[in-house]
Amino acid sequence: MTGEDREQVAAEAPRLFAVVEHDPEFQVVAWGLEFEGGAQVVSEDGSLRMGLQGPESCLHLFKGSELLWI
Repeated sequence: MTGEDREQVAAEAPRLFAVVEHDPEFQVVAWGLEFEGGAQVVSEDGSLRMGLQGPESCLHLFKGSELLWI
């Protein structure tokens, strides 16, 4: 693998984010990956999996939540 190959992979890699809540305490409620064409989100306990148009689309499902980019 060349340095150019590594750069291409890094440029195409999905972005990782956490969906977090602060009420009553800080907690991670879901994890997600943002791809060019959308996002995949999985709840912390694994009971909910979603394919969405974008990361922000999941915020209405987790009241008082926000995205934290990793």
